[in-house]
Amino acid sequence: MNQSLSKETVKNMILDAGYVYINYKEDNERPLGATSGGNSFAVEKEYRFPKIDNVRGKMKGLSRIMVHNASLTVNLKEMSPQNILLALGGGDIEEGDLDHYEINPSNIVKDSDYLDNITLVAPLSAGNGKWVEIILYNALSDGDSLELNLEDENEGILPIQFSAHYDPDDLNKVPYQIRYPKLDNGENGGEEE
Repeated sequence: MNQSLSKETVKNMILDAGYVYINYKEDNERPLGATSGGNSFAVEKEYRFPKIDNVRGKMKGLSRIMVHNASLTVNLKEMSPQNILLALGGGDIEEGDLDHYEINPSNIVKDSDYLDNITLVAPLSAGNGKWVEIILYNALSDGDSLELNLEDENEGILPIQFSAHYDPDDLNKVPYQIRYPKLDNGENGGEEE
């Protein structure tokens, strides 16, 4: 008998690659564009465990989370000038000549380069319009490198890593959130209405 499988299992799986939105649920919301190869959400946390004489290890109640680094990596296929600029993490787009835009990277990251949020929205196996939302606030593409992969008989893919950033006006608010839909009467795991 499989003790880890229940009739609720089929309701609580996140399906497919999902969709990525820039400034989700804001006035300037837009889909990021087509992706290929899936999307990946990651959080790296740094804990502090105070050392106390005569305590031989970590002690309950004294653990502190010092850092939350949340990121969303997308494998972008839709190469608009705006998306390429997002991947650069700062700069501007100029009209250029009649045939080209000029996408100019910058050495300075301005406040306007940060997105209000970037959000991965993916369907839950429960169906009926139930979606999981993974939201990174004050998002910026600040990975160490930019690499556009091109090969014969295939479309280019631009992997972009977006990172969440703390707001200097509210340093106690962790800059990401996971919104999980309620399946029934406010609790998951029961019978759906």
